[in-house]
Amino acid sequence: MSRDRTAGHRRGEATRAILLWSARLLTFAGHYLVLLLRASLAVTLEIITPGTSLRPAIVEFRLRARTPWEVSVIAHLINLTPGTLVLEVRDRPRALYVHGMFAADVAAFRRELRDLEGRILHAIRPPGKEDR
Repeated sequence: MSRDRTAGHRRGEATRAILLWSARLLTFAGHYLVLLLRASLAVTLEIITPGTSLRPAIVEFRLRARTPWEVSVIAHLINLTPGTLVLEVRDRPRALYVHGMFAADVAAFRRELRDLEGRILHAIRPPGKEDR
């Protein structure tokens, strides 16, 4: 009897972990969709309006990502965002060199990248393994 309860308890924990992970991924997808729409609008407005609000910059962005897969996901999502482009990926120290079209304030641009990285890592790392 006790063995059946233990197995059932583990299945219940696994189910909760999967549901939590799924909720994290869906929450991130919603956040990224909003980010994607805002960036698309900014680039569109730059194209159709006279004058320029472009303030391009290239920044070194040190990563908290631990695995090549995490680095790849972060780099691809940055590249998919209109107005940003990963120019180089370095392993030691683990960093991305990112070009931003609207990066007049380099510190603010780095904070935006840091926020995106944190949200990505929170979404893709399994519950309970966020800090490992």
